[in-house]
Amino acid sequence: MPAATKRSNPIRRRLLHFYRVGIFVFLLLMIREQHSRYMLERQGSIRQPLAKEDVLPFFPEADTLSEWNPGHEEQSVLDAEGKKIGHVIQTSPASDNIYGFSGPTNSMIAFDAKRQILGIKILQSDDTKEHLNEVKHDKAFLEQWNRLTKDDAAILDDIHTVSGATLSSVAISDGITKRLGGTGSTSRFPREIEIAEVTPFLEQAASLRPVEKRPFLLQVLDAENRPVGYVSRTSPHADHMMGYQGPTDLLIVLDPDELIIGLALRDTFDNEPYVKLVTGDEYFFNTFKGFSLQQLPELDIVESGLDVVSGATKTSVTVTEGLIHSALEISKIREPRPPQPLISFRARDIGTALVVIAGLVIALTPLKGNRKLRLAFQAVLIIYLGFINADMLSQALLLGWAKSGIAWKVAPGLVFLSVAAVLAPIITGKQVYCTHLCPFGAAQDWLGKKVPWKIPVKGGIEKALSFLPVLLLLWCLIIAMGHLPVSLVALEPFDAFVFRVAGWATLTIAVAGLISSVFINRSYCRYGCPTGAMLKFLRYQGSAEKFGTRDLVAAGFALVAITMMILQ
Repeated sequence: MPAATKRSNPIRRRLLHFYRVGIFVFLLLMIREQHSRYMLERQGSIRQPLAKEDVLPFFPEADTLSEWNPGHEEQSVLDAEGKKIGHVIQTSPASDNIYGFSGPTNSMIAFDAKRQILGIKILQSDDTKEHLNEVKHDKAFLEQWNRLTKDDAAILDDIHTVSGATLSSVAISDGITKRLGGTGSTSRFPREIEIAEVTPFLEQAASLRPVEKRPFLLQVLDAENRPVGYVSRTSPHADHMMGYQGPTDLLIVLDPDELIIGLALRDTFDNEPYVKLVTGDEYFFNTFKGFSLQQLPELDIVESGLDVVSGATKTSVTVTEGLIHSALEISKIREPRPPQPLISFRARDIGTALVVIAGLVIALTPLKGNRKLRLAFQAVLIIYLGFINADMLSQALLLGWAKSGIAWKVAPGLVFLSVAAVLAPIITGKQVYCTHLCPFGAAQDWLGKKVPWKIPVKGGIEKALSFLPVLLLLWCLIIAMGHLPVSLVALEPFDAFVFRVAGWATLTIAVAGLISSVFINRSYCRYGCPTGAMLKFLRYQGSAEKFGTRDLVAAGFALVAITMMILQ
C-alpha cells in the first residue's frame, strides 16, 4: 500500500497542475467568447429590437413596435389601436465599419406615415463619450435630416458638423447616409490644399492647377506659369485609417519627375501627444524622400527598413500605411501590392527575442549566480526592453489578445516574450519573466540595493498585502468580461517606460512601486502585480503540489466568468 500511494503522488501532482493550466486556458477562452458575443451585439449581427421608450420622443402616441421586417430591416410603430403611424430603422450594421474617434455608432432614424424623417437618435456608440455628448446636444446636427424623404436624405451633401466633435459627427452622418442608400463619403478633412503649404518645399510655387485625368493631383506652377512640381494629400483615400484616435491628412509634395521631396502633416484627429512625437521626428518624414508614387505601393515597410516613431507606433504606422495606400489613387496604378510576409520581423523584434533567450539561459543555468552578469543584464532589460522597445507582459496586453487575437504577425518579438513568460513557470516551475525578464522588476532590484535596512512585512499585514494582486487579477477579469470602461493599462506601471504618453495613474503606480521597493524588496512584484500573481499560479511546484487556497480561488474565478457569461 505505501508503495502504491507513493506511485500515485506524481499522477495527482500532474492532474493538479493540469487543473491550474486548464483554469487559465478556460478563462482566456471565456473572455474571447464573451468579447465575440459583445461585438456581434454591438455590430448588429445579433439584431436588438427597439422598445417603445426608444421611439416615444418622435411618436408620443406609440403603443407597440412590430418585429423586424426582414425585407426592409425596419420596425413598424403602432398606436393603441394597432394602426401603423410610422417606422424606424437602425444604421447598424451598415455603419459598423465607419469609425469616429474610437468606434462606430448605431443611430435610429424615425419616419412618419408619409415616410418622411421625423428625427435621429443615437442608440449606442463606441465613440469617445465627450465628443458623443457634444453631438447629442447639437440640435442643428440631429435635425438637419428632418422632413426629408429617404432618397433626399441619402444625397444630402451640405452636412452640418459639430464643432469640437467633427470626426464623431462626420462618422455618424456617414452612417446615416450609407444606411439610407447614399455613398457616405463626407470628407473628414474639407480644407483644400493652399499654396502657402507648398512654398516651404517649392519656394517658387505661385499657383496650383488640376492635372488632366488625375483628379487627386495638382500641378505646382511658378509666377510665370511654368511647372515646378506636384502636390497631393492622403485624404480622402486614408480617411478610414485610424491611428490611436482618428485619421490623419498628410501633404505630399513632388518634384517635376513625381519624386517625393517633402511631407507635412496637415490636419489630424489623432491623439495630440502621439502626433507631436511624429511631427517632431524629422527623420521619419525624410525616409520617404526620393520615392515615386509608383514605388510607394510596392514598398514593404519591413524589408525597406522604414522605422516607426518610438512612443507613437500606431500613429506613425497609420501615417505610413495611409501614404502607401493613397499613392495608388493619386497615381492611378492598380497593380496589387506584393504579398506581405507571413510574419514581419523588425530589428526590434529580433532584439527582444535575443534578450528573452539570454534571460532564459541565465535563469535556467548556473549563470544566474554571476552577480556582475545579472547587473549588466538588468541594465539591458531596463534600457532596451523597457525604455527603447517597451516590450512587457501585462494584463492589458494578455486580455487584449484574448479578446481580439494574438498580434503574432506584426509583433513577433513581443509574442515570443509573452509565450516564454507563460510557458516557463508551467514547464520549469520558475517565474523566469518576473525574475529575469521584467524591466520593472529589474528596476526594483537595483533600487532595493540602495538602502541596507528594510521594513519587515510580517503576519497578518503580509497575508493581506499578498492577496491584493489576486484581487487586482479578479478585477481585470471583471473588466474584460463586463467590457467596463476602465483602462487595464492604468492598473499596472509598465506603460511608465513610455513616460511621454503614460497616464497619471500608470505613472503614480510606477513611482510608488519604485519608492517602496527601496525599503521592501520587490514590493510591487510581491504586493501589487496581478500579472505576477497569474504567473505564480501557473508555476509547477513538483513535490510541493497540493490542492490549496489558490486552487479554490481559481475555481472562484471560473465561477465568476461563467456567471457573467450567463447574465450578460
